[in-house]
Amino acid sequence: MAETIRQTSTPDEEQPAPTISINNLAEQIPYPGGIFRYLMRLPIWLYRLGLGDLMNIMHIMVLTTRGRTTGLPRHTAIEYRAHGSKTYLVSAWGTRPQWYQNLLINPIVSVRQGQRSLKAHARKVDDPDEALRALYLFRKTAPAIYDPVLARLSSESAINIKTLPNVSHEFTVVRLDPENSAENLPTVTDDLKPFWLFALLAGTITLVLMLFIGTRRTKNHHD
Repeated sequence: MAETIRQTSTPDEEQPAPTISINNLAEQIPYPGGIFRYLMRLPIWLYRLGLGDLMNIMHIMVLTTRGRTTGLPRHTAIEYRAHGSKTYLVSAWGTRPQWYQNLLINPIVSVRQGQRSLKAHARKVDDPDEALRALYLFRKTAPAIYDPVLARLSSESAINIKTLPNVSHEFTVVRLDPENSAENLPTVTDDLKPFWLFALLAGTITLVLMLFIGTRRTKNHHD
């Protein structure tokens, strides 16, 4: 999120302190495009290949929102943290992502965490204290990794346990609450799981052919 700094030049006065636009803080990390956009969708393919449990160990889930113009399910791989029945998400690009814009129109979403699927109601966290608790959940797993990232996403030059409360209101934090009575919005499935069977079969056939060809060559060499 690139900082927007407005300064007024006054010849006889000291320059005023810079004013930072919180709405543009997320631009400090470039919005993904090109190949990076496809790489960010890789966890979705891994979920479809049946590797959801592995992704879940890494706290990566698939969020399904309803497209605000098409009405179709839209899948997004995103890191999360859970606290009781609540699931928290932090947008690295503020309110810009499509998934965030979608849930503003229709807050009913579907979630896939490993082999677990559930329906939820998405709400933006407006309470700075709750946002702070969610941010602590993210950073406590690896402060050395998350502190520089959180600093890049905020107006603080360095983030630690003391400075994070000063900027908790600058982050776009979303809470997902279970909503069993909500509409059924289909999430990703293990539809590509049979790929492993075909891959095993193809690998076995290839190995047998290589052994057969190698045996024939050895026989011809001796003859």
